[in-house]
Amino acid sequence: MPSDPDDEILLEMNRIRGAMEVRAVSAADGLEVVFMAPANAAQSDIEKLARSKLAYVRGKTGAAVEARKKPDGKGGWIA
Repeated sequence: MPSDPDDEILLEMNRIRGAMEVRAVSAADGLEVVFMAPANAAQSDIEKLARSKLAYVRGKTGAAVEARKKPDGKGGWIA
């Protein structure tokens, strides 16, 4: 069974006035998301949000790759 790609994430948090800029990077594949959170948000909430956003972006990226495939399955480029 494959492990969850977000088992380990790296968080960088910078306080900007009343908000917190959060950069989350998946250690498994290097996918990065950036978002803003309230400065008084609990770290556990920020980690949950980071994992959710990484999963969302990963799913969206996978869907975009599938959408670009040719219907005949032969590969190639669509311009």
